[in-house]
Amino acid sequence: MSESPEITESNAVDYAARRLARAGARGQSAHRNRTALIITGLAVLAVIVFALGFEAIVSTGKIHPGVTVAGIEVGGMPPEKARAFIQSGLTKQTSTPVSVVYGEKKWDVAAADIGLTFDTPGLVNEAMRVGRGDRFAPNVRSRLAAWLSGVEIDVARHSTAGSTDSVLDDIAAGTDVPPVDATVKIEGTDPQVIAAKAGLALDRPAAAALLLRAFVSSDRTVEAPVVTAPVAVDDREAAEAAAKAKRILTGPATVTFDGRTWSFEPSQIAKWIAFTRSDGATSSAPSSDTAAVSLDAVISPEKASATVTKALGTKVGRKALSARFKTSNGAVSIVPSRDGVGPDLDALSSELTASLSDPQSPRTVKLRTTITEPKVTTAEAREMGIKRRISVYTTTYASGNKPRTSNIHTLGDALDGTLVAPGKTFSFNRTVGQRTAAKGYQEANAIVNGKLVPQLGGGICQVGTTIFNTVFESGFPVLDRRNHSFYISHYPKGRDATISWGGPDFKFKNDSDHWVLISVSYTSSSITIALYGTDPGYEVEADTSEWRNIKDYPVEKTKDPKLAKGSKIVEDPGVDGRTITVERSVSKDGKVIRTDQFVSVYKPKAEVLRVGTKPVPAATDTPEKTTDN
Repeated sequence: MSESPEITESNAVDYAARRLARAGARGQSAHRNRTALIITGLAVLAVIVFALGFEAIVSTGKIHPGVTVAGIEVGGMPPEKARAFIQSGLTKQTSTPVSVVYGEKKWDVAAADIGLTFDTPGLVNEAMRVGRGDRFAPNVRSRLAAWLSGVEIDVARHSTAGSTDSVLDDIAAGTDVPPVDATVKIEGTDPQVIAAKAGLALDRPAAAALLLRAFVSSDRTVEAPVVTAPVAVDDREAAEAAAKAKRILTGPATVTFDGRTWSFEPSQIAKWIAFTRSDGATSSAPSSDTAAVSLDAVISPEKASATVTKALGTKVGRKALSARFKTSNGAVSIVPSRDGVGPDLDALSSELTASLSDPQSPRTVKLRTTITEPKVTTAEAREMGIKRRISVYTTTYASGNKPRTSNIHTLGDALDGTLVAPGKTFSFNRTVGQRTAAKGYQEANAIVNGKLVPQLGGGICQVGTTIFNTVFESGFPVLDRRNHSFYISHYPKGRDATISWGGPDFKFKNDSDHWVLISVSYTSSSITIALYGTDPGYEVEADTSEWRNIKDYPVEKTKDPKLAKGSKIVEDPGVDGRTITVERSVSKDGKVIRTDQFVSVYKPKAEVLRVGTKPVPAATDTPEKTTDN
């Protein structure tokens, strides 16, 4: 390493001069370098400015070079040409379906399936705005970017899909697994937690965005975006509800009222418990809201009602009575309703829940009572518009057949007081129900397969024929009526009606604006049915044709060895087959509004004849007696 020269007083001036000379030389060199760089930068800037100016002149009214839309080069094009070019290119690009996949499942989605459209004018306007902003520097940068690397317009921002929901519904049906909220099930008197299970759900916004982008991309496959669907009620909430239910079931409950006491065991109480959610949804139909939902164990008034009401019997309060209609000699009046007094099951359930879930409670609750309303109040009965008799009809029958008469009366009682709402259809079978011994019906002759045979409820056709004729005279539309299989002479010609459970029914429609009341009265040999309401103003005329297509009845002979040969006894008389038509014309305000034809085709009913086959003894001669003389 060289040593620094020793600086003495004599050479100090020379040393300083040499240092200054070298520094000056270096400064001149740096100055020359800076000058060269500035000149070079100015030259490049001048070239850029010149190029930008030249490009601006060349691109006047055109999209700047380097701008693309969905890979479609539109630089240098005027807006009109670019619009057509973009429309043609996008139509071609979107002609191929996009496949959405999830595991082994696949959905092919066409652009038309989601109603895909593009804002072509908007795309052209955005392309024209490249390099044409309000500020110089950003314009230069965007135009340079277009030259050097290109500028791509985001097509997805200018696309719409009006029918995407239906497509996403189809995809979601194959991806979604509904979450299962935690709940509690009571086995005997033991509450058990049923654990929650998270589900899966299609991320619909993400799926829609991916679909839109895929249609303008070279990759035509989209992986369905699926996210976890959280439960609303978790295991912790269910465990707390189960713990409360367990406290409720630790012992019996006592209910007191007016000095009387009823006790209910945990096995009974367990059937009253319901688990309610804070969002009001049921466990079978959970809320779509993913917010935390609490679960609570409560005594349900609906579940406790049957047990508690049965235990209390008639010892608490009185039954509410609905308003009813009373008819007499064509006039109708209203028997007023009456409020009842009964156990307040809502209050009882609430107080039982609080008492039984409190470990320090004596588990005894005092029963409260509340006013119970009738099903039909007096005011509601008045609003039904049942003011007068609209039509009435009576048929008669022999009173000697006691079972048949009893059935007619039972059927009449079942029909009496029936109300038909405006615009609704009355069905005989639906109103009366199945005729059974438990309801008091007896066996009596009825027509089955063209023959009279004993059957429960025999006599129903007497009632059916009567109500058909009542409706016939009212003018109301008859929707369903069938005649008997053979003609029965004591019914009006062509105006009978057969009814059987599971078979023919009788139906009519109340086409008025008010309710219709069916009123039934009877004696030992007649039944009368009347319709009451507000008179619809119908006028009815009937025309009955002559008998036609007469067919002789056949004769079925049976041999009777106990009956003398040549003797004949008619067991069941025959009836000729025949056809008849009854036409009904219904008018209102002098104009015919409806014409009905009721065609009755009666089959021949065979005569059952018993023929004797017992031989008649032959006559014998008595020999003459002789006497010896």
